[in-house]
Amino acid sequence: MKSSGIILNAIFIFFMLLTSCIEKQDKNKKAEYSNSTDKENYPEWFRDAKFGMFIHWGPYSQLAGEWNGQKVPVDKEAEWIMHWFKIPVDEYRNIARKFNPIKFNAKEWVGLAKSTGMKYIVLTAKHCDGFAMYHSKVTPYNIVDWTPFKRDPMKELAQACAEEGIKLGFYYNQKMDWDHPLAFGNDWDYDNYWAGYGGDIFHQKKYSTYLEEKAKPQVQELMTNYGPIGSVWFDSGLYTPEQGQEFVDLVHSIQPSTRINSRVGNYSQELLGDYQSMSDNGLPAGGLDEYFECPGTLNKTWGYSKFDTLWKSPETVIENLVRIVSSGGNYLLNIGPKGDGEIPSATVKIFEQVGQWVSRNEESIYGTTANPFGKLEWGYCTVKGNKLYLFVRDWPQDGMLYIPRLKNKVVSAYLLLDQSKKMKVDQSENQACILLPSKPTDNPMTVIVAETNGSPQVNPMIVLQTEDGSMNLDYQKAIPHGKAMRRFNRKGGYHISKWTGPKDSVEWFIHVDKAGAFKVSVEYGAKKEWEGRRFELVVGNSTFSMPVQYTGDWFDYFKFPVGYIEHLSAGDYKVTIRPKESNDDYLMWLRSISISPVEKIKQEGWGVNEDFHK
Repeated sequence: MKSSGIILNAIFIFFMLLTSCIEKQDKNKKAEYSNSTDKENYPEWFRDAKFGMFIHWGPYSQLAGEWNGQKVPVDKEAEWIMHWFKIPVDEYRNIARKFNPIKFNAKEWVGLAKSTGMKYIVLTAKHCDGFAMYHSKVTPYNIVDWTPFKRDPMKELAQACAEEGIKLGFYYNQKMDWDHPLAFGNDWDYDNYWAGYGGDIFHQKKYSTYLEEKAKPQVQELMTNYGPIGSVWFDSGLYTPEQGQEFVDLVHSIQPSTRINSRVGNYSQELLGDYQSMSDNGLPAGGLDEYFECPGTLNKTWGYSKFDTLWKSPETVIENLVRIVSSGGNYLLNIGPKGDGEIPSATVKIFEQVGQWVSRNEESIYGTTANPFGKLEWGYCTVKGNKLYLFVRDWPQDGMLYIPRLKNKVVSAYLLLDQSKKMKVDQSENQACILLPSKPTDNPMTVIVAETNGSPQVNPMIVLQTEDGSMNLDYQKAIPHGKAMRRFNRKGGYHISKWTGPKDSVEWFIHVDKAGAFKVSVEYGAKKEWEGRRFELVVGNSTFSMPVQYTGDWFDYFKFPVGYIEHLSAGDYKVTIRPKESNDDYLMWLRSISISPVEKIKQEGWGVNEDFHK
């Protein structure tokens, strides 16, 4: 009995030590994920990266846009072929059985991204068809267990990315899964009234079963088994903010520094995630204060289609990249590999030419901030330190390149590709003019560097009266202060919000040359709980104070009259709007302020009768 006790004690101690070692290894593993991104200051890395490769690839790729003689039109998504033709789940699963991309080469894919100037890659780990493009233990319906390929592309890409210093991310459609009977989207195999596209109607218990038994466990696998994950690209949104937040918390609980895009939440509600995903192929006009990324296709579709040969030219891709970077965001450019794993030759050719230009001009792309001037007639601009990088798209015929509203003195101007080519600069109080060579030296854009005496400072844009004398003050020419931010939402469009107190304000500068009486109106949206909060609007010497009105659902805008200005003389004025008191939530979603000339000032009512407007 005594010896048995000694043996039991020894066994107990052994298991305690073993458990301690395992726990220590787990902690080290978690620390490894955290430190590997924290040390690199990942959020700053994401802002500096500017250019990424999106990869749409799955069983749909081998169909190449055609099934049973039916062709997916070029203007529709080839990766949605299961949906377009209502392919039964069992038949699509048989298609997936034959998926054997023997020409897939992770090092070649990563090498192409790197030579093109792309700093990160995002691969579709699970698209709407429900098929896992990695080795999932949640379901055998994955590329390793279901197909003759028997390899894990995610694992191979993770290794290749690590070797080349490229960040790896994954796409995961958390809302749709046409294979799962309780998910969203498949209403041809499953009798789910919530599976159609008629709004935010869903069966809470059944839909939650899909989220808990498939979506969340698969995201956990991806965050745990493939090393540091740079970003998670969710898609299609979810029904409620709570559902979206659960995915945000899941990702950050495993790798806190992983960036999450805004499509994790409902498109029509408040932003969730770490940065804003613009609309597909959407190109911003600039002026956003939240960081954003623009996903775009190289042709028309995302997944491979043998019918889609409408490729963007290298010049178009370069201009898209510059336009997005000069607006302050990242460009995530898609490729659609074939079903056998080969990247289309047209893609490779375009990327090679794009990469050559990016390599020559990389100083003007990476680590820069947005154009401070607004729209430039001749091209685009980025900023780094005391340098302005001027991308001249349209070469001025008179050889004079005007930089508007620049406060600083330009101390030097030269070609980025030949710093010995100094250029003469003429400067006045409100602009600089660089005298250019007779013709451009690069295609499709020549980059000119203008060095200033200190960080570039710019005078504000002035809102001018239109032909009818009115002025519209929107996000583009707005100057936010405090927590107020210029933002974008798929439903709400461009707007201003995040302001909660008097220190959070937005201002515009206007010029009046047609004096007279004016009506002032504010177009905004507001939730029920924001109703009654007061805002103050100042136009020159006129001050208005009004309570916020409830306008309906998320981002439902309404135009409210605020009051009248009896006489506004010709001249320059500042317009400011701010919350009148502090609150724990936003004041409103502000779309615009309008200042419109009127012949008659009304004495009563809301003043909404437009008959009195000029």
